[in-house]
Amino acid sequence: MRKFKRFPPRGLRFRSLLILTGALMLLDAFAPRANADVIAYFNFEDSTVGGPLDLTSEADQGLGVATTIITNYNLADISEVSSTFTDNRLAADVDPPLLALGMAKTQLNSPADFDIPLFSAQGIFQDMTLSFAINVAGNGFTTATLWYSINGGATFINSGNFVTIPTSGVHVFSLAVPTAANNQPLLVIRLEFTGGQSNGGNSQDIIDNIQVNGTIVPEPATVAGGLLGVVGLCWFQRRRLIRFVRFRRT
Repeated sequence: MRKFKRFPPRGLRFRSLLILTGALMLLDAFAPRANADVIAYFNFEDSTVGGPLDLTSEADQGLGVATTIITNYNLADISEVSSTFTDNRLAADVDPPLLALGMAKTQLNSPADFDIPLFSAQGIFQDMTLSFAINVAGNGFTTATLWYSINGGATFINSGNFVTIPTSGVHVFSLAVPTAANNQPLLVIRLEFTGGQSNGGNSQDIIDNIQVNGTIVPEPATVAGGLLGVVGLCWFQRRRLIRFVRFRRT
């Protein structure tokens, strides 16, 4: 008698397809992906005119990671000032545009460094740019340069990317972060101003709405855990399927 190859029942095959589809969806969910996002955002609004500097990011709004700017600027020469320009402001920002950082005595404070640590449990970062808005009143800084550190700020590398700051008006500048900074867990980005021209007490430059944008890559341990879970699910369902087919044959 001719023997025919036996196949699992149609319902079992359909269930197996659903299991496979679910596993693939989980795999896709845990795999690293390139989603352009706000990595860090600073609007300097959580203070008052002349009050303590607000150098914290807007992570409390859900806009990027939690981090705080570190600066070598003499605190007596930099202050929260009234400012209503909205250049480079995020559309999702719910804070009213009332404040910014006013920088005085730019010659005395050159070079002025603003360091942004990017140590985050959310993951690591790729394909980054740093942008900012600046209102120039005259006799302020002439150049802004991007530096970066991959050892937590112990040493910095000049990216070679810089912009020349005009002598007046409001401007938005964007600086690309080199690919050598990608996927660095101890990354610090530095925005450095040089060429200050005045030691007057008025704000020669007003800076606002600093953004670091790019791709957030999930933390490797999270990805690995998710992948192991998917593999375990597939293996468990495979064993159940084999046992069911053997039972049907008997």
